[in-house]
Amino acid sequence: MRVNKLLFLLIFITNTSFSMDKISLQLNWKYQFEFAGFITAKEKGYYKDVNLDVEIKEFNHKINVLDEIKLGKATYGIYDLSLLSSNDKNSSLKLIANYFKRSSLIFIATQDIITPEDLRNKTIMAESSQMISSTLSVLLKKFDIKENEISVKEHTFNPQDFINGKVDVMSAYVSNELYYIKKSKKPFTIIDPLSYGIYGSGVNVFTSETEIKNNPRRVQHFIEATNKGWLYALEHKEEIVDIIYTKYSKIKSKEALLFEAKETEKLIMSNIYNIGEINKMLLQKNLNEFKKEGLLNKKIDINDIIYDIEKDKPSLSTFTNAQKEYILKKKKITMCIDPDWMPYEKLDKGKHIGMTSDFIPLISQRIGIPITLVPTKSWAESVEYAKMRKCDIFSLAMPTSSRLNYMNFTIPYISFPLVISTRMDRLFISNPESLITKEKIGIVKGYAISEILKKKYPDHKIIDVPSVDIGMKMVSEGKLFGFLGALPTVAYSLQHKYISELKIAGKFDKKLELGIGVRNDDPILFELFEKVIQSISEPRKQEILNKYISVKIANKVDYEFLYQILFVISLIVLFGLYRHQQVIKYNKVLEKQQLELNISNKELQHTEKRLKSSIEDFETLLDSAAESIFVFEGEICTHANKIVLEMFGYDSKDEVIGKQLKDFAYKEDLELVRGKFLNNVNQYEVHGIRKNGEVFDIMAKGINTTLNGRKVRISSVVDITEMKRKEKLLFQQSKMASMGEMIDNIAHQWRQPLSLISTISTGLELKIQLDVVNKEDSTKDLQKINNTVQHLSRTIDDFRDFFKSDKTLVKFSVLESVNKNLFLLDAIFSANHIEIVFEKSEDIIIENYENEFTQALVNIFYNAKDVMENMHGKRYIFINVEVLEDYIEISIKDNGGGIDNDIIENVFEPYFTTKHQSQGTVIGLYMTHQIIENHMKGSIFVKNSTYKYKNIEYTGAVFILKLPFKN
Repeated sequence: MRVNKLLFLLIFITNTSFSMDKISLQLNWKYQFEFAGFITAKEKGYYKDVNLDVEIKEFNHKINVLDEIKLGKATYGIYDLSLLSSNDKNSSLKLIANYFKRSSLIFIATQDIITPEDLRNKTIMAESSQMISSTLSVLLKKFDIKENEISVKEHTFNPQDFINGKVDVMSAYVSNELYYIKKSKKPFTIIDPLSYGIYGSGVNVFTSETEIKNNPRRVQHFIEATNKGWLYALEHKEEIVDIIYTKYSKIKSKEALLFEAKETEKLIMSNIYNIGEINKMLLQKNLNEFKKEGLLNKKIDINDIIYDIEKDKPSLSTFTNAQKEYILKKKKITMCIDPDWMPYEKLDKGKHIGMTSDFIPLISQRIGIPITLVPTKSWAESVEYAKMRKCDIFSLAMPTSSRLNYMNFTIPYISFPLVISTRMDRLFISNPESLITKEKIGIVKGYAISEILKKKYPDHKIIDVPSVDIGMKMVSEGKLFGFLGALPTVAYSLQHKYISELKIAGKFDKKLELGIGVRNDDPILFELFEKVIQSISEPRKQEILNKYISVKIANKVDYEFLYQILFVISLIVLFGLYRHQQVIKYNKVLEKQQLELNISNKELQHTEKRLKSSIEDFETLLDSAAESIFVFEGEICTHANKIVLEMFGYDSKDEVIGKQLKDFAYKEDLELVRGKFLNNVNQYEVHGIRKNGEVFDIMAKGINTTLNGRKVRISSVVDITEMKRKEKLLFQQSKMASMGEMIDNIAHQWRQPLSLISTISTGLELKIQLDVVNKEDSTKDLQKINNTVQHLSRTIDDFRDFFKSDKTLVKFSVLESVNKNLFLLDAIFSANHIEIVFEKSEDIIIENYENEFTQALVNIFYNAKDVMENMHGKRYIFINVEVLEDYIEISIKDNGGGIDNDIIENVFEPYFTTKHQSQGTVIGLYMTHQIIENHMKGSIFVKNSTYKYKNIEYTGAVFILKLPFKN
């Protein structure tokens, strides 16, 4: 008995010892090499070695990774840094590891798109979340690219759409879609946020605070085993690719998985960073970018979201074996600088001075390799030396498309605003960038900002100058309007040479973000500089910068100059007093004789001044307007603003003034415009004609008034060509979407009649074969077939009327048109168990666009159908057609629960939807609004309503249409 108890106890202890912790990892995408470290750790038993039984869960669109962790359905989860946009300092989620040290998210674009500036007016295929919160959305905001300046198409995840030219740009991951693009041989360019100072990261591992608090050792063991898995996966790519393809997923080919494996290694950067390491400096840059663009709560601190597993991990200055070997072999690093760029740097009698002269020794000490200066006479010569590999690095530079051909660039370690300096008599410039095409602006030859602005403004007036000093001197001499440079450089020059001649007249939105340029044929050297720059703390950087900024403050007050100014002012005051006494003396003699004349002159001067001021104010007012403004006397133009010249193609106001109304209005619209001139009118659409004879769409309005005693007509004109083109495109898009839905209706409508014809004809054939044909029965069967065919023919006529593209005013019955719509949609309503209820059905014949009215109703009915198709219980659509005094009102009400009050005002906006994109067109209600209000001259609005039907209370949306009896 005792033996049995001991045996039982031994078995219990043994089983307890070897029971493993069951945990789960929720991925944020499908099984592929992106998650090779986790798969390898599981397959090679690294998790098992630390007593973990890990379930790796593939992503599907029905789940939310963050919610899975918060609700305890997953122990750990993979997510990108867009999580931060919804995080707060009290969040229950913590970051415990990071594997991709940069985001793999990029734009792939056609070859004509080189920089982010070129994305304007292009069609971009991307996930909606990427355009809201990702490194791509930060890139667009950094370049001030608005939503209305690009056309965004929802991602199909099919690279063939880009290859076939359906879109200009697509968002992609360098490790995924790029493989298929390269394989297609289609020419392309890559726009990488990283090239523009926007850092991201990927494959971030998050867990809950509860897991960290209750199982800190398990968290550490999970990350250690995963790190081990990644190390093995990167060294045995082909083996792990076989495992993924055989046991996990065959969505991607082995060839594609191997391509992804090689790209993944680049993203992990194991030669620079430790596997799984959370680099706080990189993460802080990400946080800063998100905060700057308003995507993140500014109160969030980096320590609020990180759980540091290995607090005693070696510092960033710990180099890899390959880097240490390189340091031992490399005898020196040659460096080129800008020899005249104070306070940044300067070559002064062969000595390197300025800000960078403090940074470079610090960097050299941390790398452990001497950095030797290569003297040059100018920045342009430094650039040439770098191209010829005479110098390994630039001490301070920023990337441009041309420089990337021979240099790589580290993260910035110095950043200052760009400013423009001018002569003292110039006014403050609120938008200096607007001067690039208007005035001669000097920039030092070879500077990055020069290349960027020249590309952005092909008709620029930028003048290359050899140095800052020469550029400032040319401004002082009036040879240049202004000089563009970094704030410290310009301020330094002003303080030392041009304090009484030049000034800073404006600041650009752009900043100079400067790092170290490293020759691109030496990747290990780049790794060393990247790592060391990241190791320089912000306080240390600020300490160096303050040393030079303080020079500016200390020299700000020049007392000698101040005394000179005071002396000159004193002389002027004394001279003024003397002259004043002389004037009083002579005025007493002449006062009596010229009193009346002086009074008259003052009145005349005052009147002239008021008139001149009034004219100037009027000119300024007209020229500040965003639309073209004409002033007519009769039909003769007596004044016009600058926008008129741009819109109608004239070179000067002299060309416009004196021309007649017929020179601006298209001849077929001339009588209409003349009629409008008789009264004050609201906006109306006509056609204008440009100087070169081109006819274009315009919207005009005008008032009749009196100016200086003369009756004039003031007209404002807006070019709506682009708006009309987009509206036409949207209308066609909506029409095509509706046509697709109608084709679906045809299938529903025809299914039962065709089945009837098939049944009768088959039965008749069988009777003939069996020789049991009854003439009377056969005649009835044939009559049924004929009636059914006639029904199908009428159905085709109804659908054909809907598909007609003719936009013709016709007289039609409103009630009959509504019923025709219901007939067209009968099969869809039946399939979705929707009951139609007429509350009132009055009728009248109106003259308008029946075909467009039909489309508008179809859009509203389909919207109601979509809302109700997933709801339980009875489904109703209530229709009320009522004839009022001078219009007919049609209301369409459903019981789908109504529209959220926060968005109900937006439902008629283009591309606004409360549904997922897969549930139909998002422009249906917008086009309905356009049809009813702009085409049919009626009105439409929507509200929520709570009502009772058969003693049951319902809530739903009510669309109310009002149409005039005649358009």
